[in-house]
Amino acid sequence: MNNGLLPNIVSFLQAIYPFSELPKTVLNNIAQTVDILFLSPEQQLKQDDNATYLYILRSGVIQQNHLDGSLRSLLGEEDIFGFNLHNRDSESYLITALENTLLYRFDYLALMAQLQDYPQITSQLALSLQTRLQAIQTQHRRLQPAQHYYMRPSIDIASRKILTVSATESIQDVAHQMRDIVGVSCAFIVDHDQCLIGMVTDKDMTKRVVAQALDVSGPISHVMTQNVHTVYEDELVIAAVHLMMKHQIQNIPVVNHQQQVTGLITPQHLIQNNGVQSIFLIDQIHRADSITALIKLSEERNLAFEGIIESSATPNVVGQVLSMIYDAFSYRLIELAIKIFGQPPCAFSWIVAGSHARNEVHLASDQDNALILADSATEADRIYFQHFAMYVCKGLSQLGYTLCKGRFMAATPQWCQKQSIWKAYYRKWATNPEYDLLLNLNVFLEVRHIYGDEALFQSVDGYRHQQVSNNTRLTSALVRNALRTRPPLGIFKNLVLEKDGNDNQVLNIKKAAIGRVVDLVRIYSLMNDSPEINTTERIEWLHEHRILNDSTYQDLIETYHYVTELRYQRQRTAIQTQSSINNLLQPDKFGSFERQHLKDAFRIISSFQDLIKMKYGR
Repeated sequence: MNNGLLPNIVSFLQAIYPFSELPKTVLNNIAQTVDILFLSPEQQLKQDDNATYLYILRSGVIQQNHLDGSLRSLLGEEDIFGFNLHNRDSESYLITALENTLLYRFDYLALMAQLQDYPQITSQLALSLQTRLQAIQTQHRRLQPAQHYYMRPSIDIASRKILTVSATESIQDVAHQMRDIVGVSCAFIVDHDQCLIGMVTDKDMTKRVVAQALDVSGPISHVMTQNVHTVYEDELVIAAVHLMMKHQIQNIPVVNHQQQVTGLITPQHLIQNNGVQSIFLIDQIHRADSITALIKLSEERNLAFEGIIESSATPNVVGQVLSMIYDAFSYRLIELAIKIFGQPPCAFSWIVAGSHARNEVHLASDQDNALILADSATEADRIYFQHFAMYVCKGLSQLGYTLCKGRFMAATPQWCQKQSIWKAYYRKWATNPEYDLLLNLNVFLEVRHIYGDEALFQSVDGYRHQQVSNNTRLTSALVRNALRTRPPLGIFKNLVLEKDGNDNQVLNIKKAAIGRVVDLVRIYSLMNDSPEINTTERIEWLHEHRILNDSTYQDLIETYHYVTELRYQRQRTAIQTQSSINNLLQPDKFGSFERQHLKDAFRIISSFQDLIKMKYGR
């Protein structure tokens, strides 16, 4: 190579991530190994089966096509490619220049040898797509030395100071052990195998024994709570927090998979372990006595979100925490509505749908909710619930959860209906999946109970599951709908897809990627009778039940987490810059390496669309 070109090559590499992270001496050594290739318009790049190369576009445009002629991708200046050319698990493709093109070519194995002292760089240049996506997510998160406690296994922070007793021990003896022997606020009742069958707290002693003047010589089983909310040892602390907030309880037993108690989590344990801001925020929400107080607390949601992101939480955990905060606001607004309008005249269930139901909430999430009423509801009852729902929906909008543009809210009379009407809805949607009906079903395919009579919800949800699972006609309609939007495989440079309100060129990551994965995974789940509704948990369930093989599972889970991570990072930046919080990414903020990862993700999604079309699109 002409040494006069070295400064120019080094300068070029210094502007491209991850090469920009390398010392200049290393870049000089790398630059000396570069082969410079020129392609004229319509000229194809010849591949050498005996060597592995990595390419960087210095200038020009190339087009990648599958062997059947379909477009794989368009690449422009600074784009890196070649990872898949020699990966036996990936498809072959043709590379053609669309204009005069200058390429830098590296011998891949020699390049990796030069970078062996920089594992953070080699992981981002790995031939394995999963490795590259994991590496870029790690880089995005900038891992902190210590993780927040809700990301740790529950057993890590649980107190091992516990009391277990048999069901036949007397109330007095158990109370004595709790106060004087062990010094705990609750006791766990276990069977002969030491499996948990119930629990009793000091408050239970007051309410069920002292207040009712029960004979304290009677067995503890007479006053114990039988249906105990527990978490497994390996479940995240967030699961315990969720139970505390949802059921307003203070003591969460930690059990092993044999249902034997091994620890206890209380709010005090969380506080002693420097509990995170989101946990305190949820507790404050449940204590708020007015909509004004809730509005003030809603201003802290962004701070809690930033804390979650800084904790290196996975996208799935971020979504769960934000969903818990959304649940808490909804729950408290419903309680305030009951104080204002009086006790509900009949049984009801307030449900949430869409991303809220799936525990995939983000800062730009809007409202998708509804009311299920008992079949005994009268017209006067419906009027009560209309006012009730308007109060809650308006309150949520004041807290930053915007009104749904499609009006899929409990305040809309169509979505405040009796149990039998909801069942009729699902029957009609599932048997006649025309476009308008399919739109309604798409919103209410995933639903979750928030407040009220859970048995009422379970009745409707069980019927929903029966109607939509293994329904081939419905699945074909869902497949057609899921294929209406394809990932933008032809993007390069500015990733131009649409314009935002300020006339900037933007990429809608929800439309282009996140929504596509959610739709496709949902179809697989419905056709295989999966009980899960969260997208990550659905992917894991499909893998555990061998419906997705290891390679497909890794591609899908890493792609979904990567594009979701991009959305959360974008929303974090919006908070810091005090700009609009949405799903729109600004391509001019991307480096070439990030564009490459996006194209990899889009290709995986497109391949999965093709796969699901062949499997279920008939």
